[in-house]
Amino acid sequence: MSDLPSYPRDAAEREATMPDEDGRAYAGWGSRLGAYLIDMLILFVPILILLVIVVASASDEDSGGGTALTYLATLVVPAIYFVLMHGGERGQTFGKRAVGIRVVDERGGSIGYGRAFGRYAITFVFGIFILPVLLDYLWPLWDRKNQSLHDKVVGSFVVRA
Repeated sequence: MSDLPSYPRDAAEREATMPDEDGRAYAGWGSRLGAYLIDMLILFVPILILLVIVVASASDEDSGGGTALTYLATLVVPAIYFVLMHGGERGQTFGKRAVGIRVVDERGGSIGYGRAFGRYAITFVFGIFILPVLLDYLWPLWDRKNQSLHDKVVGSFVVRA
């Protein structure tokens, strides 16, 4: 039996939100997940409404056009949402704002729209395959700066706001 004290869960959670040597308080995996789930709910509702409208108004002869529009919306709306919100001055989606985190660059400022697009594009491509997207979303659990793979590629960090 060791003389060392046990490491309780609340101490681990407190350590995860403490500033690193560069003064940043990196966002924990749980808050990132919570923000993502809120964002998915925000995006799901309008797309579901669009789908209901398309299905309700589609005739048997013209069901392809509305379905294509809905499919296109499921690809374009999230891209626009994440790029505009992460690339903006605040670096926050509504989900990130709700849980108190934001995306920043190495200086603590906005990542800009170009890097926000790259961040989303990498996530989208990883999402085509199961293993890369799984690794991407789980990577902050063992990364010293709580970065996902898409954060590492574009040089972004998710920090407490």
